[in-house]
Amino acid sequence: MEDNFYTTVSNHSIPATSSWVASTWKAASSPNVVLALVLGPFIIAAITRYLSSRPSPQVGEEKSAWKVPYWIPFIGHGFSFLWDPSKMLREAKEQSPNAIFALHMGGTTHNIVSEPDLVRSAMAQRESTLSSHDVVWNVIQKFFGFPSNSKAKYFANWDELNTTYKYMLREPYLGQMLNTTVRNMERHICSMVSFVDTDIDLQPWERYAEASYVSDTETSLDLMKLMRDVMGHASIPAMHGNAFLDKYPEVLHDIYELDKGMLYLIMGLPAWTPWSPVISAHNARRRLWEALDAQQVAMDAQAKGEDPGDGWGDMEDVSPFTRNRNEMYRDKGFAIRERGELPTTWALIINSSLIVYWQILYILDNPSLLAEIRSEIEPHITIHKPMSIGRISEAPRITIDPEGLTTCHVLKATYLESLRLSAQPWSVRTVGTDVTLKGDNSNSNYLVKKGEYVTMPHDLHMRDPAYFSDPAKFDHERFLVRDEEGKITGTDMKTIRPYGGGPSLCKGRVLAERECLALVAGVLAYWDFEPDEGTRFRIPKQLKTSAVARPDGDTRVKVRRRKFEWDE
Repeated sequence: MEDNFYTTVSNHSIPATSSWVASTWKAASSPNVVLALVLGPFIIAAITRYLSSRPSPQVGEEKSAWKVPYWIPFIGHGFSFLWDPSKMLREAKEQSPNAIFALHMGGTTHNIVSEPDLVRSAMAQRESTLSSHDVVWNVIQKFFGFPSNSKAKYFANWDELNTTYKYMLREPYLGQMLNTTVRNMERHICSMVSFVDTDIDLQPWERYAEASYVSDTETSLDLMKLMRDVMGHASIPAMHGNAFLDKYPEVLHDIYELDKGMLYLIMGLPAWTPWSPVISAHNARRRLWEALDAQQVAMDAQAKGEDPGDGWGDMEDVSPFTRNRNEMYRDKGFAIRERGELPTTWALIINSSLIVYWQILYILDNPSLLAEIRSEIEPHITIHKPMSIGRISEAPRITIDPEGLTTCHVLKATYLESLRLSAQPWSVRTVGTDVTLKGDNSNSNYLVKKGEYVTMPHDLHMRDPAYFSDPAKFDHERFLVRDEEGKITGTDMKTIRPYGGGPSLCKGRVLAERECLALVAGVLAYWDFEPDEGTRFRIPKQLKTSAVARPDGDTRVKVRRRKFEWDE
């Protein structure tokens, strides 16, 4: 039969495919199906919420962790954790009737522990029971960008890698590195503010701190950015030598950008992710590897008796720590791209550079405390009268005695309280075999099972009112030790654990503490500060980072050089 476009097509001539689509659409658009599609997710979420909420069941003489209920299958608490982990943990702890509670994220169980007894019990377990290796490698590989095929080589040389830290943490090397850092501080403190109105004449840390000229004796700038860069310009050359920062002046800011993107990198978001913070973190990490790789190439050449290349000089000021790490890498056959200097360089900067900001800000906010500390540090800080020719005078020089500052108990107490309030370290372990974490009595023993995680957010404990009264308040007195007559005799860290998440306390904590005390004391002895606006310093809210919190905004201050006896 010939086709006739004007002939009405009968129903039975509709193609089978069209009939199936029509019938499917009709079925899918029925009220029952639509209702199921709308209500289904809510029903699933409600059932998940009900089933995920469980009390702590007794398991023999132990209990298992109370499970925090959640709504979304598999994802669990993932969204809440990414949005505001500190808030989520505090709220969960308030709901939990026990010393331990469990969160679900990505199909895995994290037993959250913050009570000191349980933390000590967890830290005392063998590596085969509660392991940090897989967690450490996950951070090394995803955050720092180590080649994934180098895992076996790293763990084969793990112990020897750790022995190199003696060149930074034991005498005479600790004293050498601290001395170099403090000498750098002394130079930078004197030239911290230039009092000029042309950007080209500013110091690099002034440009980063967005310095604004007020007068020949006063400048306005951002305190956090200023202190962060001054600390970095003192400590990076002490580890890597002066040529390193001269050749790669953006290293400090790349470390800051990398740290801001830590969560995105650990999540595995690629460099092409269309989101500026992710792209910035990837680019910063690439530039840091290029700089650190270049130094390793130069040190390899120097070890062979060859020219290390333009701009490196003789590298005699490179620390024994960095030199011995380079020697070990060469001996063990590590390729340039496998050498692990990014984590140590990141750790050198990211903690202490922010602590000094918080410590100085808390002290400035209490004028009587500031006066007490200036009096306490006076025997260990010397301001030298400058040379003058007519009306032209150089800036006064400063000498800092870091060893003497360790006896300044009020200063150290403000350091500990600043750590308590702003440090946010976590320790994470994978559970290799069922294990009991023992509390202070038999009623607080908890069983964690193989395949789960033990996660210890130490900031949760450091903000716990059960251990620290009025925990949101800055109160350095809580760490001071007094004798029967009320005289201050020392400090006591109590149960805070602000240093890192490794198997033991952070290896660089002694160096970090002495660096921070030296810079804070030197700055407060040499400079005066006042709020840029108003009569009180604003204590900003804190933003979560990998370690020490960042402020949620600028802290603009006006800076003047203090008046000394020869200025009268």
